[in-house]
Amino acid sequence: MKLFLFILSAVTALFIQGCGGSSDNDSKDPTSQTARYTLDFDSDWDAANFPTNYPTNRHFSGLIGLTHNAQVKLFEVGQTASAGVISVAETGSKTTLESEIGIIQNNGNSGHTISGNGIPATGDDVEVQFDISQDYPLVSVITMLAPSPDWFTGVDSVALFKDGKWQNEVEVQLWVYDAGSDSGIDFTAPDFPISPPNPIYLLTTLRVDTDFQDGVQYQTKQHIGTFKFERID
Repeated sequence: MKLFLFILSAVTALFIQGCGGSSDNDSKDPTSQTARYTLDFDSDWDAANFPTNYPTNRHFSGLIGLTHNAQVKLFEVGQTASAGVISVAETGSKTTLESEIGIIQNNGNSGHTISGNGIPATGDDVEVQFDISQDYPLVSVITMLAPSPDWFTGVDSVALFKDGKWQNEVEVQLWVYDAGSDSGIDFTAPDFPISPPNPIYLLTTLRVDTDFQDGVQYQTKQHIGTFKFERID
């Protein structure tokens, strides 16, 4: 009988230890001055979802962006893209945009640069971690669809500190944008520069060129991927 009670007590203690208490996210201060997040980029760009002229070497360039306040935007539909955004959209190069982000930081409107790997032709996801503060609670990140004339995807001004607290998890479906700097009609089109560039718009092409209409798959409304932001500290 004593042995039975001892075993029952031990099992009960293990159950309480495993199920009781708060979760990892609950243990984090929701109103702390700073936080740390993981950005997980999951791609749905494949031949099954987007078959028309699907490039055999499809990939995404390295992630690049920033944490910032409401005084600035990385990009906006209907507005002309910066030279840095155009460079990412056309070539995947981060250099010019990193310089632009540096100027934004010097002007007091950004806290941290976000820079990570892209998704290779053989991959479907990539992850990057970054720090953020209440002074700069918005996140903007982009990546090039490659190959492409000047097409990119990403997010602008996603709020991770909202309603007085840090969000534990935010998931955003991604749209595809045309940077307005090249009039190429499909993924492997030669360069046809536009000068001065047109405003950024949601990618729409003829059906013989790609499956995109208003930034998503024209028929299924499939998005090209998702960004998932998850607080880790």
